[in-house]
Amino acid sequence: MSNVFFHRLTAADREVYESYYRKSNTRLADMTFNCRIAWDEVFKSEMAIYEDCLILMSDGGCFTDPHLLMPMGELDAAKLDRIFTAVHDEFDKRGWRLKVMCIDEDKLSLYENLPHFTAEPYFNDDSSDYLYDGESMRTLTGNILHKKRNHVNKFMRLYPDYEYATLTHADRDECLALVSAWCKSKDIDPDNCAESDYTMIRRLFRDFDLLEIHGGLIRTGGIVRAFSMGSLGNNNTAYVHFEKADQEIHGIYSAINQMVLQNEFPYVDAVDREEDLGIPGLRKAKQSYEPIALLKKYKTWLTDK
Repeated sequence: MSNVFFHRLTAADREVYESYYRKSNTRLADMTFNCRIAWDEVFKSEMAIYEDCLILMSDGGCFTDPHLLMPMGELDAAKLDRIFTAVHDEFDKRGWRLKVMCIDEDKLSLYENLPHFTAEPYFNDDSSDYLYDGESMRTLTGNILHKKRNHVNKFMRLYPDYEYATLTHADRDECLALVSAWCKSKDIDPDNCAESDYTMIRRLFRDFDLLEIHGGLIRTGGIVRAFSMGSLGNNNTAYVHFEKADQEIHGIYSAINQMVLQNEFPYVDAVDREEDLGIPGLRKAKQSYEPIALLKKYKTWLTDK
């Protein structure tokens, strides 16, 4: 019988979570604490400490299969096998097949010789994180990013009264109003998590003071026209989880992207702007910033040997 004891992940778990997150050296945005909390109402993650590693389990919500995220901590193949053996009992009890998600590419070797399980990791590029050079994103130098710099300059000319500010909990209602307006303009239900990030953004604001959120906003005419919410993670990387702007304002997406990185992440080496989900418009936008790498997220079913 398994002696793994799970409890529902909460914002109060941040310090413990991040101690294991740092040990894992994972590069994936999904594994940052703010990302997990943001998506909590969808995935309802359950957390446990076992074999001095942190493990997260979810029923998958409406998006995917029940799964375990890649355990975080100092790992070798034998320890990973023991974790899977213990968790297997919990999955069996719930009638779930054991699946592991969010596996970094440099962890794949751990799956090659598990004593009790067979694994065949795979990935889908629709879920790969876009990684960018931090300094290039702050300065927008180079031929490809020259167009972005022109957009920012035009925004500043058209809206000389713009104001940039670091994001705070007090900005909650104005930011959520912007997200609602964005959803309305696209005829999207804000509460539909498959189409809108309203629920996830609201979740981060709910526990804003317990989290380490790095973000900023732009006002014109005293009204919030754009904002961004992110995290500072492993490998001196900035993670941009959510970014919303009034599409009627020329250049504001380029402006909020650059200003947040200049003001909230002035020294990061890299910027992770997450995946494109296979959405053509989102893919085009992310590729337009000249990524330096795509970070693959592997997943695998585990089969008893």
